[in-house]
Amino acid sequence: MTQTTKIDSLNQDQSPNNSNPLSNSPALSIQDIRALIAEHFNLEGELSELPSYCDLNRLLITDSGDKFVIKIANPLQDKSSLDFENQAMTLLSQKLKEISVPELLVSKKTGAALVAVQDQLGRNCFMRVISFLEGDLWAKQTIDSPQYFSSLGKALANTDKVLKSFKHPQSHRFLIWDLRNASSVIRSHVEAIKGEDNNKTIQQILNEFETLVVPLMAELPEQIIHNDANDYNLLVNPEQKMVSGLFDFGDMVHTFRIAELAIAAAYALMSQDEIEQPLTNLVVSYHQNNPLTAQEIEVLLSFIKARLAVSLCMSSYEYQQNPENDYLLVSQNGAWETLKKLNTIDPVSLKLKLKFQCGLSENADNQEEIIRYRKTHLSENLSLAYKQPLKIVEGKGAYLYREDGSRYLDMVNNVCHVGHCHPDVVLAGQKQMAKLNTNTRYLHDNIVTFSKKLLATMPEELSVCMFVNSGSEANELALRLARQYTQRKSMVVVEGAYHGNTNGCIEISPYKFDGPGGNGSPEWVKQTIVPDPFRGKYRGRNEEVGYQYALDVKRAVKEFEESGHPVCAFICESIQGVGGQVIHPPGYLKNAYQFVREAGGICIADEVQVGMGRVGSHWWAFQTQDAIPDIVTIGKPLGNGHPLAAVVTTKEIADAFVTGMEYFNTFGGNPVSCAIGSAVLDVVEKENLMEHALSMGNALVDGLIALQKKFPVIGDVRGLGMFVGAEFVKDLDTLEPAIEQIDYVIERLKSEGILLTTEGPFHNVFKIKPPLAFSKEDLEFFLGKLELILAEDGARV
Repeated sequence: MTQTTKIDSLNQDQSPNNSNPLSNSPALSIQDIRALIAEHFNLEGELSELPSYCDLNRLLITDSGDKFVIKIANPLQDKSSLDFENQAMTLLSQKLKEISVPELLVSKKTGAALVAVQDQLGRNCFMRVISFLEGDLWAKQTIDSPQYFSSLGKALANTDKVLKSFKHPQSHRFLIWDLRNASSVIRSHVEAIKGEDNNKTIQQILNEFETLVVPLMAELPEQIIHNDANDYNLLVNPEQKMVSGLFDFGDMVHTFRIAELAIAAAYALMSQDEIEQPLTNLVVSYHQNNPLTAQEIEVLLSFIKARLAVSLCMSSYEYQQNPENDYLLVSQNGAWETLKKLNTIDPVSLKLKLKFQCGLSENADNQEEIIRYRKTHLSENLSLAYKQPLKIVEGKGAYLYREDGSRYLDMVNNVCHVGHCHPDVVLAGQKQMAKLNTNTRYLHDNIVTFSKKLLATMPEELSVCMFVNSGSEANELALRLARQYTQRKSMVVVEGAYHGNTNGCIEISPYKFDGPGGNGSPEWVKQTIVPDPFRGKYRGRNEEVGYQYALDVKRAVKEFEESGHPVCAFICESIQGVGGQVIHPPGYLKNAYQFVREAGGICIADEVQVGMGRVGSHWWAFQTQDAIPDIVTIGKPLGNGHPLAAVVTTKEIADAFVTGMEYFNTFGGNPVSCAIGSAVLDVVEKENLMEHALSMGNALVDGLIALQKKFPVIGDVRGLGMFVGAEFVKDLDTLEPAIEQIDYVIERLKSEGILLTTEGPFHNVFKIKPPLAFSKEDLEFFLGKLELILAEDGARV
């Protein structure tokens, strides 16, 4: 098959704002060319046209059947640039063994490979004659074997190894197609992209490139590369399913080495329905022959997208200049389709897979070594999830990743509230960390900005913030506030509740003091029954049931009064977490708070697990109960994984804490933490995550109820927003916990890439509280896998 050259708009060293380079094509007739090649190369034969963007190319077939390509550069092409190409081709033709590159013929008259000629308009041009490479174009061949991609990787690796030591003054020229310039080229031409969705896609690629690639550019290896190994510049041998030739060196440049792979991948993948495995074959083969760095793999996918974005921007720009040339838009179809396929790939998973298969994983210790070390040098109180623990190295959105790239849908992590490693939150922390981090004894804007945003989500009575580092610290501080304000100590708590890991918090956490290793309830703590509408003393989800449970709070308060130690405070999670994802019946908190206040006590809402918009309908779960506490404690989600927590209370309670003893927290309220907290609140608002939590939570509950009808092992489904529980029972009358069944399901879900855990006094309740980045696709994935697993013998009663 005759080789051709891909026509890519502005595929040369020039400004995109120059006049149409097509008008600069050399003005030479067939007769002129015949005379020139006869004079300089003693060649004659049949000439036929080869396409070129702005040069003049002809195929020569001699009488003996030999083939050559006559290349006459446009008058704007300087001699040095052509010499750059010639030297590279000569070097590669001498050094490369497994693939062919064009070889230059030398003028019999001048002894040089470059021949100066004049066209019919008197313009100076340079002519070259190069050997014709036999083979089929990659673009015209059915690429149906992984060998093609492995061969391509090896060919590019060997090409770059040869070019690594090559130097030339023209190598540092400006090229639009140099991906070093991708940001500026895309930004200055993106407006030429038609269609809102298409324009948004290109903008996203630009943002990704500037966020992920630009900061790493200084770490990327650089050298001279071919820079245009597209599907029309590659020849293949279909019988051996191998790359056999590489030509068109007009875009060579000194740039990032990884651009070589990215450009080849951008075009080679266009012919593939499934692109992840071919891309893996390409990269691994390149690495085996010319080792890559971890940073290069880090940016590869962004480079591939950027190349396609540059091509789309430039062809759209060219169409604006030449609107009669519809081909410029038709030729975009392959690029848009490839971008769609690339956008279906999980970039974190791909990056980790490629690093793992190339032996570049950055986490050296294997799992067994880590477990042994933990047992020897870390406290054995540090538990591990699952029978076969997971080593997690990265997170993004609603997913966690192992070093081999396998990913897990995280349906239990309410700490990373707006998604693992949310870019806005990460950037806020990075920017402030680079400027200043100090304590609250110095004035700083961040703590004021953050507190204003946080208080704007609260009832107006709650008007004072105090910042700490964890939910445990927040609840410990809440105890101090309550005791100072009331001058009392007695506490009313809920059975099975957990409020933190400090001594003070353990003393008010039945989950701990009544659990393994616990010392039982202190005499100044009284428990009330869990307001559980499914398993509790009173059944049903209505106000009467809520009132009956609140009466048990009144009972505890009265017992304290009768003992001469009136109640200090009632602390209650606004939704029971470790107690089993228990949604309080209506009116419970409102009535319980009233009974406590009537006795002179105050009410503390523990929102550490359930706050920050997770319930969807409100910022805080206590608001769903039409109740206003005196103190609110906030933890896990506030910093999206950064150690940040808060106590919000009334002015009256805060003033009572001012006794002369300073409250100082070294890290509480520092500028970095406040910048991060502000960013989390902004993301919740900007991305409408409360509305999302409500709609996704409702869909999740509906999906679980539908499964409940098919699988009676699910005894109850309950939830508010994205805080959902599903309780497994063997019998709906006896409510005997189906512990073996839920344990089986949890392990099987893990094997399918879904992480869940259990809660409740019998550990028979699904604890479902994923990052709010949890999507509709994630929901469908989870429900589909769960349905299949529930049908298995291990899940049956």
